[in-house]
Amino acid sequence: MHAKTALALGAFIITSTTTSALADHDHSIEEITIQAFPLASQISVSPQSNPLHSPDSAELLKRIPGANNNSNGVITGIAQYRGMYGDRVSVKLDQAPTLSGGPNAMDSPLSYAPAGLLKELIVYRGITPVSQAQESIGGHMAAQFNRGNFGSNGEIEINGFARAQLTENGNQSNSDLQLVIANNQQKFSFLGSYNEGDNIEAGDNKTVAGSQHQRDRFDLAYGWTSGSTELTIFAGQLDISDSGTPALAMDIASVETDLAGMTLSTDLNGTYLNGTDLSGTSINMAVAWADVTHSMDNFSLRAAPPMTMGYRSNLATADNLSWSLDAQLPLSFGELKIGTDGNLSSHDSTITNPTNAMFQLLNFAGTQRDILGLFAELNGDMGNWGYQAGIRQNRITLDSGTVSSSGMMAMMAMMGDTANMLAMQFNQADRNLDYDTTDVVLKLNRALDPQTALTIDLGIKNRAPSYQETFLWLPLPISAGLADGRSYVGNLSLKHETASEISIGLSKRAQRFSLYPQIFYRQIDNYIQGVPSMNMAANMVSNMMSGATALSYENTDAEIYGADANWDYSINSNWSADGIFSYVRGKRTDVADNLYRIAPANARLSLRYRPDQIPVQLMVESVIYGRQKYVASYNDETQSSGFGIINIGANWSLSESIELRSGVKNLFDRYYAPHLSGRNRTGDSDITLGAAIPGLGRAVYLSMAINF
Repeated sequence: MHAKTALALGAFIITSTTTSALADHDHSIEEITIQAFPLASQISVSPQSNPLHSPDSAELLKRIPGANNNSNGVITGIAQYRGMYGDRVSVKLDQAPTLSGGPNAMDSPLSYAPAGLLKELIVYRGITPVSQAQESIGGHMAAQFNRGNFGSNGEIEINGFARAQLTENGNQSNSDLQLVIANNQQKFSFLGSYNEGDNIEAGDNKTVAGSQHQRDRFDLAYGWTSGSTELTIFAGQLDISDSGTPALAMDIASVETDLAGMTLSTDLNGTYLNGTDLSGTSINMAVAWADVTHSMDNFSLRAAPPMTMGYRSNLATADNLSWSLDAQLPLSFGELKIGTDGNLSSHDSTITNPTNAMFQLLNFAGTQRDILGLFAELNGDMGNWGYQAGIRQNRITLDSGTVSSSGMMAMMAMMGDTANMLAMQFNQADRNLDYDTTDVVLKLNRALDPQTALTIDLGIKNRAPSYQETFLWLPLPISAGLADGRSYVGNLSLKHETASEISIGLSKRAQRFSLYPQIFYRQIDNYIQGVPSMNMAANMVSNMMSGATALSYENTDAEIYGADANWDYSINSNWSADGIFSYVRGKRTDVADNLYRIAPANARLSLRYRPDQIPVQLMVESVIYGRQKYVASYNDETQSSGFGIINIGANWSLSESIELRSGVKNLFDRYYAPHLSGRNRTGDSDITLGAAIPGLGRAVYLSMAINF
């Protein structure tokens, strides 16, 4: 098993490599590995095998300390990190901010990167450097596709992989293909992935209706390098169809997304400007574009409403253009990075009734959310301390066109009149909003002894409201994936959130054992969440549609604190163990209440065995989640019970190019409901309406990978 030594800025990386996990047997296979890079002196961490049964990259987050995902469907996991999720967590794909086309994040950011095509998923532990993301109040993650490498010489080389996996629970199948044609200067790559599955079964043979999925993902890229300069141009497409989201009011009929972009990096060694030697200076640039058309409804994949007046379809469209440009400049006392970035995004959403051509709700019209940023970051040493000091200034603007409603039936005339009044009030209001925010981050590290390092992160991070939180003029269950079943109404007077945070960590690495614990505390002023609406008109509409009063997005105050750690231990040449632990507590500080959908304390322990002379690795894994008793009363969140499951897996390298992988998830077919799963809203399921959606029951999977 190989080791890797690196000095990096607090990143925790899941990466797919072609370096063998069974290197002792000289077989080259491909696997998903985890490596930790603390902000400290150089730390070497052994990669760990992580067999996956799921095509959802968000499932990988459960293997990172402090991270998790909110599951609203099989391929719609929403990233959570240290108690924050959704728009508060920055997610980039190939250096570009991801775009979610639907107002309820059915096409969640990581759904655009199927696990089988993933090269690496980077999660920054501690506080995110200001240069990495525009708004990262809840952390930052970066996914990169596995587009292969340049060749070793001028001769054309063809390589890649083909992989197929079958999972009997839900008849799930995943197929992934990589084809790379390259020499040492040019590279063409093709990536393709196809995922599909029927309804899954939880423990006790209970079918979870609305959990089917189908997704295609394709990517073409061209790369060029001259040694000091590297250019990548890519274009891709995502298609999702007939995929259930049982925790939400509608299911995915289709998601059609086109993506394109380019990245460029160059070192200016040997370059002079007006007689000044620019050696040591590097420039990085990225530009990306995405366009999404997303349709959803509440009758195709689930029991239709009893009356046709309840049928609903929603067509949502979105697009964005993003860019970043930075220069790293060598100084006598360190390195300075300066840069600028932007992200211009627009959203539209129209709700209709296919049985009533007159019914139409224009709930988001010409909605625009734009961010322009400037940042500077200084890295250096001061005595025994290494430091990184960064500052970022963002300008966020939001705007909306006029909205409307029409076609309410006679029995809904009163609600129609009220909806028209709410639309008129919204249209007459000032809908051009501006926010100016300043982020400041200081990261410190110091070696305490040859095996131990201390890290201290201090930061102030901000987030302006989302377009849903500001422009949702009619009470609807639209919450960017919150999935609590309540109707929300927006607020044009929201202030931006401001978090003050400290994170302290240790890095301990002995000859056979390593441990990386961190503790953190975050205070959030003007935290945005739902509170009972005082708008009588909005409450009347909400009561008629959902039987409950509306929740209005308002500024509150909150705090989040906790601890997490990862560790590994080499028992001997054949046996090793590793694991993670995560604990987070989130609560409001303006009133006595807890924050919604916070992951309970959890731990994961893996024991691995590699026999001598045989290219096999065996694993048994224990996953334990505690009870979550700290729940949010504002939206009637219920407590959840703790649970534990056992997973087993095996990798067998048949040759240098063929690998078999098999395993059993939830070996004892335990029925359990993760706290981060949503509540069931599909009536034709074995799961009671309003009950927590259970996790996957026993699932046997088998995969084969061919590297060529």
